[in-house]
Amino acid sequence: MSWMGGWLDPELEDLFQNEPELLETAKQVRAARPRIEPDSRLQNRLRAQLVAEASRGGGARGLRRWWRLGPAHFAWGGAVVGAALITATVLTFISNNPADQTVTAFSQLTAQHSVSPDQVITVAFNQPMDHQAVEAGVHIQPAIKVAFSWKDNNLVISPAYHLSANTPYTVTIARTAIRAASGATAAAPINIPFGTAPTPAPGPVAPPSLNPTVLGVNGTGGSLLFAPDGSVVSTVGVLAAPATNSLSPSITAAAATPTASQTPTPEGVITQGPEVPGALVEYPSVGAPSRIGPSPSAVAFSPNGRYLARAVDDGNGGSRIVTSQSNGAQPDRLTDSATPVTALTWSSNDRIIYTDGTSISSVDLSHATTPPYTLPSGSGTIIALAQGGAYAYVSPPAGTGGALLNISARTDQVLQGAVTDVAFSGDGKTVAWVDESSHPARLLSESVGQSTQAVVSLPDPTATPSDVTLDKSGDEVAYMSTDPAGVAGLVVAQLPGGTVLALQSPANASQLTLSAGGDQIAFISNTTAGASIEQATVPGSRTQPTGPTIPADANKTLQRFVQAQVGQNGHPDLGTLSALSAAGVDATSATPQGLTRAYIISAYLPQQGGVGASIELIVDPNAQHTTAMVASETILLAKGPNGDYLVTSALPSPLHDESAGPHVVRVSSNTAGGVTTLVVSFDSDLDPNSVAAAISVLSQGRTLNSTAVYYADTRSATVTISNAPAGTLTLDIATTLADFKGQTLTQSFMTNVETSS
Repeated sequence: MSWMGGWLDPELEDLFQNEPELLETAKQVRAARPRIEPDSRLQNRLRAQLVAEASRGGGARGLRRWWRLGPAHFAWGGAVVGAALITATVLTFISNNPADQTVTAFSQLTAQHSVSPDQVITVAFNQPMDHQAVEAGVHIQPAIKVAFSWKDNNLVISPAYHLSANTPYTVTIARTAIRAASGATAAAPINIPFGTAPTPAPGPVAPPSLNPTVLGVNGTGGSLLFAPDGSVVSTVGVLAAPATNSLSPSITAAAATPTASQTPTPEGVITQGPEVPGALVEYPSVGAPSRIGPSPSAVAFSPNGRYLARAVDDGNGGSRIVTSQSNGAQPDRLTDSATPVTALTWSSNDRIIYTDGTSISSVDLSHATTPPYTLPSGSGTIIALAQGGAYAYVSPPAGTGGALLNISARTDQVLQGAVTDVAFSGDGKTVAWVDESSHPARLLSESVGQSTQAVVSLPDPTATPSDVTLDKSGDEVAYMSTDPAGVAGLVVAQLPGGTVLALQSPANASQLTLSAGGDQIAFISNTTAGASIEQATVPGSRTQPTGPTIPADANKTLQRFVQAQVGQNGHPDLGTLSALSAAGVDATSATPQGLTRAYIISAYLPQQGGVGASIELIVDPNAQHTTAMVASETILLAKGPNGDYLVTSALPSPLHDESAGPHVVRVSSNTAGGVTTLVVSFDSDLDPNSVAAAISVLSQGRTLNSTAVYYADTRSATVTISNAPAGTLTLDIATTLADFKGQTLTQSFMTNVETSS
């Protein structure tokens, strides 16, 4: 019988053939009998106990009645009694002699799937161990650097840099290394399979506050804008005392000391004259502010940053369109408008589009004009022009729901709930507005002319947004948010989702404006001391990628789909998989069973459109299968009939044992300031000398110049590429990459990553 180690004797079967319960007991006693040779002490004790048992058995007559069963029965009856006595005696002997025990061990981490990455690995032995021998036999996969310590009979394994999150582990101690201080050994190696929990999503964290610097004093009303060199320009600035980081109550518009300065005449000729409050003033990042012209009703810099266009009062109830160098020098009057100009922009580097609220006109640097386009009778008022002059916003004559006007096509599109608070991005491709038809009001945005509005989430859903402004690319928005109690705060957030980058509350600000890159914000701070012009750095904005990125809706679908594949207790969430799959995609049958975790290694934008992703599906090791199993999967997503992203293809490979050596678990990318950075995360502690030479980055088959630096504490390599082309790049990691134990990649690793310009 295999369960009894091959032991079988027909005489035992004959002895208890009519008493199956006794037969079973005899088998168990025989099977459990320790396989050791008793020494002389055991033999003497056993002999004494047998004699004592015989004397208590009723004398010779009683014993003879048992033995009269026959010679064979006599032999087996004695054997059974002897086995029982030997068992009892040996157990007693062993309990007093731990040196003869087989070594066993236990760990609470065994078969756990959500172990904290900060946990240490403890192995509890049943007796004192040979520390050096045991430590030498410890093997951990994935390979991580550890330190050993002992507490009584417990081995404590402490990772040097913590465990990797969301990772299957197997800790093995070789049988030959499991040696007790007494010399006792183990019958088998020790295997401790477990998995770590994903890094928990960070809890709510208060967005950073702005730390503004006071640039100077502002007059009444007016607006702010950023110059091409990053300076802040006010249309009603006041030259006063030098700017400091705090505004003295005595420094107000009324208290400004007049100074001699250049004052353009209505014709644009510069002459000397006394300073008056409310001029066009530039506040550079370094140096003193300077007056560059009279206060205009509208102003804009050309796309190339060389010219400044402004509309100034002509003294007769109309406006004069004047251009100059960006610093105000060499003014040139282009044309006059009989009515006051309320907004202007550049359609190119040599043509200006302007409006008086009811008509739209243009003039170029050669003074050539075009006939104006006048709104039909009964229309609302033109209050904003998109950079490039392709679109204008027309407020409603009554109620809500202004119109986005395509100037050349003479067509319009209603912006839901819009009234007067509407802003265009600096490139003219994004529009954001306050929907006043909703209560409380909402902040909406969309790509100009696309009719695909998105609701921007607010940090306080009960608050009302106002004073909206966008950066050049439309990736960032700034606005005021006023709660039901009337407390206002200044918010800087990402579009389209609304993730808050900075929040200043309370704040009494107006005329918000963002720099082209969104890294700076300027505003008017209104206090009892007067109105000050302030500027602040937007925390974190410089690290935000620009250009093509993975759509937020696609990323959300991807995350939900992969989580549904893992499911609960090894069973995928079939309902969610079906709901997120396009017609004809049978993700439920393609998904392997028994999954315990997954990695989304990278996401990218394929040339054929949509979104692609590289996935690793994992089955944790267990007592029966001590090696993790993996399946590589490629997922493609595209927009469905309702505009939601759906999975159009999910192709996992068959499950197979995970190879030894390091594995890539995540690749992320970011582009800022013309430099693209890839962060490649691993599950193992690497040999730093193998990293740089093993990593390369390709664009359309061409290897790009890059550098790679390995950071041991995060198990990640940072790959830097200067002037990388925007789009999809290929990360290639050769099999020369090795962990600190010398184990290399079993096969080269390649994945696509998305970069931006």
